[in-house]
Amino acid sequence: MLADLQTLVDDMVRDDAARIDADQRDRAIALALVQYGRDRPRRFVSDVTMPEDGLIELPEGARAILTVEYPVGLRPPRFLSPHQWSRYDAPEGPRELVSGVATGATMRVTFGGAHALTEDQDTVPPEDREALTSYAAAILFDQVAAMTSGDGNPTIPADAVNHGAKPENFAKRAERWRQRYHDLLGIDVKRTKAASVVVQTPLASTTGGSRLTHGRGRFRR
Repeated sequence: MLADLQTLVDDMVRDDAARIDADQRDRAIALALVQYGRDRPRRFVSDVTMPEDGLIELPEGARAILTVEYPVGLRPPRFLSPHQWSRYDAPEGPRELVSGVATGATMRVTFGGAHALTEDQDTVPPEDREALTSYAAAILFDQVAAMTSGDGNPTIPADAVNHGAKPENFAKRAERWRQRYHDLLGIDVKRTKAASVVVQTPLASTTGGSRLTHGRGRFRR
């Protein structure tokens, strides 16, 4: 439950200087829960009858369709391609538009949505609790790094504390806890980053022609 995760985050951060209060910790846990919900959505499974218009209403707490089993009951089960459903914004709220299923037929839909974490409800599996709290600890250490970024080294040499190193140290701790989160969930950050390419495109001159240094054969001897 929430109280257990709060205690675990406190153990991870060990804020003896009291830089982080309970409200900051709880906000960090809430943000970590959002990120965790993106990486490991809560799953809702429901048997749905295909309406005539093909628009599926999302159950409370659900945000999108993860899988659609159709027809139901085959072994091994058969699933629709993800290209056969898409989000549809209706006046009464978001829906999912599904194709390839006969009107009136039953399909087994797995929805993905946000996790709940309160004093009375906890949908985070026990094996992922450390990952969730690791991300919350990373958020808090990022905040402490920003908080101490204005600290400078003392002018009195007798003070042996290196204040200038604090932001970097806290930032490294944040990085380690974030990496711990990814490791525990088996997320390869490098593979999830989109590749990018920088291309230089020759621009036309102000008269619409090619520039002096581009093109071949403009000036021959």
